[in-house]
Amino acid sequence: MTRFEELAQQQKKTEGELALSSLPRLQEALHALGVTDAAALDALCVRYQLQGLPPRFFSETALPMLALNVQSALPLVCQRCFAPLPQVLDLQFEFALSNEPPEALLEDEHVDWLEEGGEATIESLVEDELLMALPIAVMHEPTCVSLQQTAGEKPNPFAALKQLKLDK
Repeated sequence: MTRFEELAQQQKKTEGELALSSLPRLQEALHALGVTDAAALDALCVRYQLQGLPPRFFSETALPMLALNVQSALPLVCQRCFAPLPQVLDLQFEFALSNEPPEALLEDEHVDWLEEGGEATIESLVEDELLMALPIAVMHEPTCVSLQQTAGEKPNPFAALKQLKLDK
């Protein structure tokens, strides 16, 4: 019996904190998004709670269930102005444990399938969900404050000609 199966069947709860060093794929993704602030990366902490839930029926099969909550504040960088843009994440997921994904589970978009007896760890499960929650392009919503808009601010080159015409 894996740890996930035990948590689900006994409806136990486990919680903890993970440092970025234990999540290498997330660390690589943050570097790819332009996060270079070493102090912010060192301070990054991911909190999680994994709770076993009562079994739920999918078609005629009762499957053990897990609920995962993940909280973190990621030190992202705006892709437009390169200013820090922290992103607070508070994510909730439900998983059904099964050897094969039942057909009825495929219809429920709020429940994910987790392979029973698989070699997944809590760290890899948390990291997978955080990677899927990362935005594709991180940008300040309406506009970037520090971004200078230069369009329309240049003087019209024909204004000098107009002035010459008026002087005659």
